[in-house]
Amino acid sequence: MRFFIASIFLIGGSVTLAHAAELELPNSKTIVRGDPCRVEATATAGGKRAASLRVSRRSAIHIIQHIHKACRILADTGDDGSRSDAIRGYLHENIIRPIYRVHPDVAGALPQSSSPPKVLHATPRDIGRTTANRLDDEITRLQNNIFKLGSVAADQSSDKSAAMKALEPSIDAAAELSFAGKIVFDAYPDLFAKALAAVPDQPRTAERDANFRKAAPPLGSVSLSDAALALVQSFMRDVRRMPGGEHIATIGWAREQKSKRPGDREWSNSGAGWMLGAYRRAEVPPDVIDTVRGVEIMFTAENPSALAGKTFDATKQKLFVRD
Repeated sequence: MRFFIASIFLIGGSVTLAHAAELELPNSKTIVRGDPCRVEATATAGGKRAASLRVSRRSAIHIIQHIHKACRILADTGDDGSRSDAIRGYLHENIIRPIYRVHPDVAGALPQSSSPPKVLHATPRDIGRTTANRLDDEITRLQNNIFKLGSVAADQSSDKSAAMKALEPSIDAAAELSFAGKIVFDAYPDLFAKALAAVPDQPRTAERDANFRKAAPPLGSVSLSDAALALVQSFMRDVRRMPGGEHIATIGWAREQKSKRPGDREWSNSGAGWMLGAYRRAEVPPDVIDTVRGVEIMFTAENPSALAGKTFDATKQKLFVRD
């Protein structure tokens, strides 16, 4: 598991996939006009009506806006339709319709699709704990299905670039579901801690250890400036508040850095750069862990020898290398 300082919002990827289970989805076809999630189902999954979701009106609007965005993305995936339609149909029947039963006027009060959803910070007044648990479980399982949908498209791609392109709609749709479920973790931070604790360690293997060693500069060859040290220490204080065992700081090179917040229309691309993160100690070989000015840290780079004798510095929360 890895935390990135650039990721100031919950995207849900590794957390949700770690404990997700696949849904029994209905076969479906044809989007129904006016609602991007509603489809004409040719078969139902048991036919049992989903229980209502007890949320405040403002939370209802927040959830539905983001789920509608996810459904529009899925509707445009270009697959054979059966799988993405099934996911959209399940979202409608198990999240959107139960909310409409509690807030029947919300459908007519939703902003236009072109309007970015307002960022909402929820409290327990906005969502009950039972509903929070249920919504988190539903979103987790659906994200797992969305990522599987994207993986199928990526596996059929001709090269790495095409595979990444094929994954983008699934990543976008899963992100919107994470934004819809953000109110769960706002209202009940302990559920976020529980989700993080459920993420299993990445098992150490000979291949993974070899990759870590290949990317690491010689121990003791890289320094931290006062500004970089303060940034790392602040970041690790936040990491240590999270469950999941002991963590080691890491600074590594990323070819591309993208982020998106709930109110953003598009992904923000900050390009290539150095990323601050953390690995669980059990996930990395001990011989790549350096100690710099009292901080245990691991450095990785495409050309690690180029870091030898260099110093990491920081300005405006961004890391850079200098002599």
